[in-house]
Amino acid sequence: MTLTTTLPKREEFERLTGFEYIKNKIDPKTPMGKRYFKYLQPLNYEHILEHLNDTEFFLHLLKSYPKVVEELEHDLECIVDVSRTIERISNGEILDEIELFELKNFVLVAQEIKNKNEDLISDHERFTLPDLTEIIDLLDPEQLRLPTFYIYDAYDERLRDIRKKKRELLQNVDAQNTESYIAELTQREKTIEEEVLEKISKKLHDRAQILHESITRIKYIDIILAKAKLSKEIGLTKPNLYPKEYPIDEMRIMGMFNPQLKDELERRGKKYQPVDITIKRGVTVIVGANMSGKSVILRTVALIQYMASLGFFVPSQHAELPFVEVIALITEDFQRPLSGLSSFASEITLINEAYKHALNNNALVLIDEPARTTNPYEGTAIVNALVKCFEKTEKFVLIVTHFDDVECPMRFRVKGLRENALKSVQSFNDIQDLMDYELVPDDGSSVPKEAIKVMELLGVNEEIILQAKKILESRK
Repeated sequence: MTLTTTLPKREEFERLTGFEYIKNKIDPKTPMGKRYFKYLQPLNYEHILEHLNDTEFFLHLLKSYPKVVEELEHDLECIVDVSRTIERISNGEILDEIELFELKNFVLVAQEIKNKNEDLISDHERFTLPDLTEIIDLLDPEQLRLPTFYIYDAYDERLRDIRKKKRELLQNVDAQNTESYIAELTQREKTIEEEVLEKISKKLHDRAQILHESITRIKYIDIILAKAKLSKEIGLTKPNLYPKEYPIDEMRIMGMFNPQLKDELERRGKKYQPVDITIKRGVTVIVGANMSGKSVILRTVALIQYMASLGFFVPSQHAELPFVEVIALITEDFQRPLSGLSSFASEITLINEAYKHALNNNALVLIDEPARTTNPYEGTAIVNALVKCFEKTEKFVLIVTHFDDVECPMRFRVKGLRENALKSVQSFNDIQDLMDYELVPDDGSSVPKEAIKVMELLGVNEEIILQAKKILESRK
C-alpha cells in the first residue's frame, strides 16, 4: 500500500505545499539519482522505513566522517549511467566499443567506491556493493586500470599478429602493392574484433545480475545521501510513521515549520515561529482572522505528510503520523477549471471528491476556508455540515475557517496579535512581527477582534472604528 492519490494532482499539490521548493534543493550526484528525484514516487510502508533509517545512518556519517562523505560524493559524480547497457547485456545483445568503454568506467568507479567505504557500510546490506573484480579483469585484460577501452591484443593472439603486420607495412614506405594486402588485413582484424565483442558480451551476460545489483545500490546510496544532506541543510527530522495495521488516534507535530516561508523570512531578517499541532481522528478546526497564518499551518501539515510518504525526513522537531493513501488539500489557490461553475461550485466539487476518498480510504483531508465566497449564514451552516459529515469518517480532517460559529470538539485558534507589543508597530509591514502563531484551544466563548486592532494600527478614522465596536458589542 502506498500514497495513491493527492488532491489536487501532484504537480499542483507540490507547488501549493512548498515541496517544489524542497525538490529544487535536493542535490543528487549520479544521473540515476537525478532521474529518481525528477520522477519521485510514493513508497510502500516498508520502503519508507528503510529510507528513513538509512537517511539517519548517513546523517551520522555526515557528522562523524565528513571528509569520507565528501570523497564519496566526488566518486558518485564520476558514475556513468549504464542502465541501458546492462539491460542490453541481460537481453543477450552484443555491445559495441562505446558501451564497453562506458561500462568499464562504471565498474572501475563502483569498485573504487566499494573499496574506500566497505569498512563504514559493510553492516548495511542495502549499501554494500558486489565485488566487480572479475568484470574489471574482463574489460581490462592488460591490468592497467585506466578508464579507457580498446579491443586489446590480449583478447586474441591473431589480433596481435595482424596489427603487427599492418604497422610494418605502413612503416615501409618503399613497399609496392601493399594497399590491397592492408585492406585484407583490416577486414580480418574487423572480423576478429566482432568475435571478441561477442565473446565479451556473452561473458558479461553471465554477470548481468551483479551489474544490475551494483548500479541499483549505487543509485540508492546517491538517493539516501541526497536526502541526508537535505535534512542537515534545512533541519529536517525523522518522523514516526504508523502503519495501517497499527492505527493512531491523533497526529502530533511539534515545532512544525514551512522551509520555503522560513527561508523567505530569514532572508528579510525576520524570524519564523514554529508551531505545534495535534489532529485527532475526525475533525479538527482552526478559527481565526484571515491574516493569522492558518493557511500556512494547513499547507505545512500537508507537506509533512507528503514528505513522509516519499521517505523524507520532515520539517518539524517531532512528528507522529499515520500512513495514508490519500492527501487532499483544498485551497483557494487551486480551482479546477469547471466550465460554467462558480468558484464555490468548483471548491465544493473538490470537497465532495475528498469526502468520497475519506469514506473508503485512509485519508488526510485539509480544507482551507470552505464556503469563503458565500454569505456568513450559509457559510457557517456549510462548514458545520462538513464537520459533522467528516467526523463520521473517522479519518484525519483539518478545516480552517474565519467563521466563528463552528461547533467542533477539537477547536483551536491562532493566538493572534501580542497585546504588549502593539505600541511598537511602525508600519503595516510590522504587524506580522507582532503575531503569535501558537495554536490554543478555543471553545468559542471569546471572539478575537484582530481586524479592529489592525484598523487602529493603520490609523483608520476613529468614527468608523467606534461604530464597528458598537455593532460588535450589540451582537453579543
